[in-house]
Amino acid sequence: MTKQYTEQEVKTLFLKSIKRVASYWANVEDSTVKEKCEGTAFSILAILDGCNDLPGFIVAPHPCPGDKEFLQGEDQNWFPENDDHGANCDIAGELHSSFHKV
Repeated sequence: MTKQYTEQEVKTLFLKSIKRVASYWANVEDSTVKEKCEGTAFSILAILDGCNDLPGFIVAPHPCPGDKEFLQGEDQNWFPENDDHGANCDIAGELHSSFHKV
């Protein structure tokens, strides 16, 4: 019988994907350390964007309570807050394709 994945199962699948990426890039020959690091980062962003066997994930800031007020008092910008009803600032979706533009 089919069922929805549990939170722990999703976490395990996600972490296994990250481990595969790390193992792959660790064994790529004729690449510089920088190329391996950037390849690993790009691949992780692709996982978050849903470009493999997992769905895309929500990637949103989760500031500590009080950050907004503190940063306002320091005359600095602050990150959007999110709640249990959804992400107000989900940056996922095109992370991997934007990586090399930065």
